Formats: sequence, structure tokens, C-alpha cells
Amino acid sequence: MRREEPAPVPVAAPIRWWRLRPWSRNHLMRPSDRVEATLMLLTATVVLLLIPVAAAFGTATHTRLEQQTQTLRAAVHHVPAVLVEDTYLAPDIPEYAIRPAGTQNTARARWTTPHGERTGSVPTDTPAKAGQTVTISVDADGNLTGPIPDSRENTVLAVTAACGLWALTAGTVLLTAALAHTLFHRNRLRHWAHEWKKFDRPPR
Repeated sequence: MRREEPAPVPVAAPIRWWRLRPWSRNHLMRPSDRVEATLMLLTATVVLLLIPVAAAFGTATHTRLEQQTQTLRAAVHHVPAVLVEDTYLAPDIPEYAIRPAGTQNTARARWTTPHGERTGSVPTDTPAKAGQTVTISVDADGNLTGPIPDSRENTVLAVTAACGLWALTAGTVLLTAALAHTLFHRNRLRHWAHEWKKFDRPPR
């Protein structure tokens, strides 16, 4: 009666990866296996090092956006404007796209600029009647300005830029490593097939 062989004990993934380290003394490892292991180790190192690089890029982006916001705020002036009509809900067209978040009412108003009076559609926080005075934001020439990004929006943009940079660069590195692993694996299978053919040949 044939005795059944015990089932192989599974080896944990960290142990398998440790056995494939480039400096392993295992004589069964080919030079190509050591090169592949070195490439995988460098890939993991580069992916980890990209995290502080992306963080620095996000910090620089946030600083630049904050400086732009401060410049925009310094150039904006608040002036009174008199409504020439009752407010109404702003239609969803490009002409009314530049408006602070949360404002739905708009109306034509008249305000004074260094170059004379100007008329245009201005946003309002609440419904209002013709003749009422509202405060609007204009630049040095008296042109109506759009909403200025706040610190929260700048932070979101900076974090998105940092994550996007890390994902793009890390993805490129990982894709290159995966392609190299595929080439090494195919080369390994080709060598194994060649050696099996030599093993199957009868001795001379």
C-alpha cells in the first residue's frame, strides 16, 4: 500500500520575497534572477521615495496658489452697485458661469468706475428689488471679477496635484518593472525548456 505524501506547507509571501533577495546565497539562483530581484528592490525603493517628492510638489503648488490668491485679493475692490431690475434665478449659460458658489440670484446693476458708469449682470446672495444697493467685487478698471479661490480650494488642488504626480510616476515605474518581470519570466521559461530538451536526450 502506497503511503500518501504530506501536502506541502504554504510559505508566506514575505518569506518568499526574502528568499529572492539579490544577495541570497542560494546557488540555484541564476544571474538573471539576481538582476530581476535587484530591479524589483529598486522599484520598491523608487516608489517609496516618490512619496516625499510628491509631498514637496504639493506643498510648492499650495504655496503658489496661495500667493496667486493673495495677489487677486489685493487687486479686488468692493464697490456699491444699484440694481436696475429685480433679481431672478441665473440661467445655466456661460455668461453667468463666473459667480460665487451658492449664489443663484442675479440682476443687471449699475456701478461707478474710474472710467465712468458701467452696467452688467451681478450675482446676489438673496432676492432683491430694483433700486436696492448691493456690494460687488471689481478690479482696478472697474470690471466685475469672479470668485476668488479660498484656502480650502487651494488645499484640495494641491493634494490632487501631489497624488496625481505620485500616481503617474509610480505607475510608470511599476509598469516598467512589470514589463521587465514578464521578459525575465519568458526568458527563464525558454531556458528551462532548452535544458529539459538536453535532459531528455539519450547519452552518447
